[in-house]
Amino acid sequence: MHTRVLTSLMAVMGVQVLAAVPVISMRRSDAWLRRVLPYVISVAVGVLLATGTVHLIPEAVATLGDRSALWLVLLLTMFVLYGFERGFQVFSGVSAEPAPDVEDAHERGLHAHHHHPSKPATLLLGSFTHSLVDGTGVAAAFAISPQVGWVTALAVGLHEVPHRLGDMALLVHMGIDRTRAALLAILAASSSLLGWSLVAVLGEHGSQQAAWLLPVSAGSFLYISMVDLLPELQYERRPMAVLAQILGLAAGIALALGLTRIPGA
Repeated sequence: MHTRVLTSLMAVMGVQVLAAVPVISMRRSDAWLRRVLPYVISVAVGVLLATGTVHLIPEAVATLGDRSALWLVLLLTMFVLYGFERGFQVFSGVSAEPAPDVEDAHERGLHAHHHHPSKPATLLLGSFTHSLVDGTGVAAAFAISPQVGWVTALAVGLHEVPHRLGDMALLVHMGIDRTRAALLAILAASSSLLGWSLVAVLGEHGSQQAAWLLPVSAGSFLYISMVDLLPELQYERRPMAVLAQILGLAAGIALALGLTRIPGA
């Protein structure tokens, strides 16, 4: 159990390093990142969908049993995430329609959600909460098995990259210089370590309690992939680029499924 806890800590930290590297690089030059980011998002969607449906949900059913409470937790997770994001829209005065500069960000391939709040504080609060859920999800998955843990970490890492880049782009648009925007985007993700700590403490009382975070993670992954990320891909109209995105989606699914074949995982 101690080995799994340490391994999950390494995975959570690795995810944040993975997301921080392109943010730091973007601080200097973001031309190549703008070109590849839509395809990173495509792969991320595939990994998230496959991880939520093929790994996390079956693992939760196997551990907790096929009970109504499990499916209710998954449903409530998506409901709460939707309510959280819509609440930010209403109380921060953000319109559901993308502003012209956000549409321009889409055209350049940047991951800029329509629902991001216009003020840095609310944007960072949303990112803090998002990363907290990610950290608990990775740690809870490792509490069940290393195999599910690594697949979950991969899924989180692939969607954290565009998420962090989008945060930085929006912070810069809000008037914050690039260096400070990069630092704030990275610091907002540090809450993943807090999420890991909560599960590590919970793990002392057994993985059964931590297993209830599996449907939470699954609901989060399904919501992020279908509500947050897939709409980002709808702005592309070039046939070859659309084909590349579809292939990226398929590659993400294949990647997540392939990790179940790792011997000894």
